[in-house]
Amino acid sequence: MPESNRLEREIEEILGKIEQFPDAPARRKRARIRWVQLLATRVSDGQRSVMRQLSRFSISQVMLASFIIILGSLFFRRAAPSLMAWALYAGIILFVSSFAILMFSRRGSSSSTTKWRGRTVSYQPARPSGSLTRRIQYWWSTRTRR
Repeated sequence: MPESNRLEREIEEILGKIEQFPDAPARRKRARIRWVQLLATRVSDGQRSVMRQLSRFSISQVMLASFIIILGSLFFRRAAPSLMAWALYAGIILFVSSFAILMFSRRGSSSSTTKWRGRTVSYQPARPSGSLTRRIQYWWSTRTRR
């Protein structure tokens, strides 16, 4: 008996909600929100696919391409002077940014610790006691690892 009462209450709740069906402006607003969400999803998927394609190139390849753009803009300057000037600027910007990424990226550091036989292994260089150049190299390597 209590099962049938509960079932009847749930049916009455559902029928009560049907009477509160959203009006036309609320349905239009909901449709607009869905459309915006669909558009955002498509844009996000497009960005992911572009980034997947761009991730195939290494920084050194980008640097080489920027160098070729700079040289090409210098060689073909007479053919299209205004276009080659913009190509030169783009090549310089691309070269400087790829050089900065190459120099200041943290390639050697990892967030996880390396373990061997249950112990943490550290690859810190030993503190040099020697020439001034070795001490400077040690200082620079500790500064760039942070």
